[in-house]
Amino acid sequence: MVTHTKEEDYQYLKTLGSGTYGKVVMATEKKTVHNMLKLMVLFKSTTCSAKNKPSHGYEDRKIKRNNVALKLMKKTDKLSSHEGIISTHPIYVDSDDFYVLTQDLAPAGTPFTNRTRSYWVGIPEAMVKRCALQLTKALEYMHDQALVHRDIKPDIVLLMDKDCFHVKLSDFGLTRAIGTLVPSMSPLIPFMSPELCQLRRHEALVLSPTIDTWAFGILLFVSFTGCYPWERAREDDPLFQDFIHWQPYQSYISPPGRWTKFSASAQQLFHALFTEDPTTRSPVNVVLNYLHFPWGEDYVPEHSQEIVVDNDEMDN
Repeated sequence: MVTHTKEEDYQYLKTLGSGTYGKVVMATEKKTVHNMLKLMVLFKSTTCSAKNKPSHGYEDRKIKRNNVALKLMKKTDKLSSHEGIISTHPIYVDSDDFYVLTQDLAPAGTPFTNRTRSYWVGIPEAMVKRCALQLTKALEYMHDQALVHRDIKPDIVLLMDKDCFHVKLSDFGLTRAIGTLVPSMSPLIPFMSPELCQLRRHEALVLSPTIDTWAFGILLFVSFTGCYPWERAREDDPLFQDFIHWQPYQSYISPPGRWTKFSASAQQLFHALFTEDPTTRSPVNVVLNYLHFPWGEDYVPEHSQEIVVDNDEMDN
């Protein structure tokens, strides 16, 4: 059930980010001052553009705008019952100029917060694996709900503590149901799978969870190394071409340069995540089979911070 509140019910502390469609601010509810919240303030002037406005007057436009916000909130609220997905509160603020969706605040930011320099050499393997375990379960839950995230990238990983013992998946603005027709996206970005990169303007793709599998693999690579494996998953990208040529002969030839820092087990994992044919690409839970193996040649496990996976999950 949606609870309507007023703008004056909140104490605004600072702006965390802003863009064309709105801004994200840190705030507290005045009646519960100790509860830190992230408020997503969506501007009505841009969220419901002029070309989408109905011609039946202000009330119809208001209903349309309300429906946009409520659909966003209901989508994330359905997912937030999972411990690995950021909680969205059943609170909806409506004003003349904007509406607000309310989520828990992740106090430690993202895995790359305050890592401007060390980001480019990646983050510790134990932290990457802790993130991988929790995000795998969150994405698997989404896919079980017949939803595809579609926007996997470092910014959507939120830390509840700085050492990644508790991380959450966020940002579901592009989330759609499995089987939905999705158009090409521009510009090409490193997280896009080959089938998305190959789409031409006015073409569409039937949405599959394997799109998340590919992007999740890119996220793990970036987290571990601090760089992208390639700029775009197309044959005109030499780094991607090197990987695709190596993939069928991984047992017989040496890996390309960026892949030499990975152990043989990690290389096998990435081959499963980066299968070019989406119909044979592994689901995200293939990651669970590799958490006990070293991903880097010089990995030293943190004995007090071991990754624990249930035996049932290992069999999946």
